[in-house]
Amino acid sequence: MKRKKRIALCCAIIVVLCAAYVLLAKNGYGIPCPIKALTGLECAGCGNTRAALALLRLDVMRMLEYNLLFPLEIAYIIGVGSVCAKNYLKTGTFSYRSKPSLVDIIFLILLVAWTVVRNLI
Repeated sequence: MKRKKRIALCCAIIVVLCAAYVLLAKNGYGIPCPIKALTGLECAGCGNTRAALALLRLDVMRMLEYNLLFPLEIAYIIGVGSVCAKNYLKTGTFSYRSKPSLVDIIFLILLVAWTVVRNLI
């Protein structure tokens, strides 16, 4: 039961931090991309803040314009978080996996491919 409460607390903290960041971003205080600042190229995560704000407005087309992979990135993060929470409930440690799975490898390939494609078009 203690572990479930800790997971619930972690989830609540994440929700509060995300809400705070959204409020800051809506007022023009976003986190600049260090890759874009150094290279001038957009990384796979560039546009995620704008995509999240568009999603909050239920503007799915605009969300996809900002970052086409945003829905997959969110799904992957939720999946990793779920696996970590499940492992924590079983073992008491927040661990993901000892070896990358096929999903992890495919996701990484998609991120690299998207980074290349979005800088070519």
